[in-house]
Amino acid sequence: MEIGGQSVPAVLLVLGALALMVMAFVLADLYRHDVKHLPKWAWALIIVLGNFPLGAIAYFVLGRRAAGDEPTDPVDRSGDRAGDEPATAAVRALDTDLPSRPPRRPIDTSDIVVATRALSKLYGSAAALDAVELVVPRGVTYGLIGPNGAGKTTLLSILAGLRRPTRGTVEIAVPRTSMGVLVDTPQFEPWLTAREAVDLARHLTAPELPSSRVDDVLVEVGLEQAIDRRVGGFSRGMLQRLGLAGCLVGDPEVLLLDEPSSALDPAGRREVLDLVGRLAHTKTVILSTHILSDVQQVADVVGVIDHGRLQFQGPLTELLARTSATYSIHVRPPADPILEHLRRCAWTVEATEHAPGRIHLVVSDPAAAEAQVAAVLAEHDARLVSFNPATDLETAFLELTS
Repeated sequence: MEIGGQSVPAVLLVLGALALMVMAFVLADLYRHDVKHLPKWAWALIIVLGNFPLGAIAYFVLGRRAAGDEPTDPVDRSGDRAGDEPATAAVRALDTDLPSRPPRRPIDTSDIVVATRALSKLYGSAAALDAVELVVPRGVTYGLIGPNGAGKTTLLSILAGLRRPTRGTVEIAVPRTSMGVLVDTPQFEPWLTAREAVDLARHLTAPELPSSRVDDVLVEVGLEQAIDRRVGGFSRGMLQRLGLAGCLVGDPEVLLLDEPSSALDPAGRREVLDLVGRLAHTKTVILSTHILSDVQQVADVVGVIDHGRLQFQGPLTELLARTSATYSIHVRPPADPILEHLRRCAWTVEATEHAPGRIHLVVSDPAAAEAQVAAVLAEHDARLVSFNPATDLETAFLELTS
């Protein structure tokens, strides 16, 4: 074969082709793996421009991060692997109090930071939102709860300016540049590091803040050991934390959080809720979620939305007080005679045994029930283990949306 008028041995062509194939393989390996010492673009230059195969050998020996060299990830504790100690510790940690936050205080309804007036959003003939009158006082954590498809994400999108309402108005007492928004599935360019992604958010929202704030918020959301890792290798839970860091880096006055803990393991949920708790009274937080226990832990005000309508809005304590009084009675089995007696009482709405000796009692007159339950138990020589109120947010939610 001749190239440029000169004969080229076939063996050199074969070696050249093999060299190109090897270089392509090395570059593909570089793309898939994390690296050490230098950024990926620098290793790519070394592989391509260095004396082949010395550049490729240098990458595999010095630059390629093997699986065993991965830094311990303190935030991706999914517990999918057997014997995963962080996940085990997370499950044990569920017994502790959650979260640390300032005590709830009286709500000042004279200082409203977010409000909507007859807000409606139609998609054809279907109403995603129907005359919603949202009222969010300054400095509260507002828990927006509802079934899937109830209109929560649509409402947050309109508040953030990402969608336009069909009818009605939105009144926000702060500039939109002072609002942080976390979508339910945050996404980032995969080649950026965590620091670069959050620093970009800082430049867009608050360029006057020092760059040191980027590392501060990454530490605050639990990504301190993944600061220089590429986002393309992050789990969904880590992306959720990164999105939260992007919200906080601009020091917004209002935070709109759409399902901030839905992708996290138990320990991750605890840490995010603890962070939301620490923001109490310093920022106004509107938290949309279907995890009712999360709302009960951190919210001051609750809005229950169903089929696009706001069914309830007010302090969490008021919502719980409006529900049927519910009690949990635990006696030593058998409990059948006690159940039959309780069902005949005039103040009983429902009495069921959901486990041996564990009675779920719903009453219409709490005062009468509390005065007479002891007599019922005594009449049947019951061995009482516990008698506690059992009204919670889930009970209230189900009563409002049934």
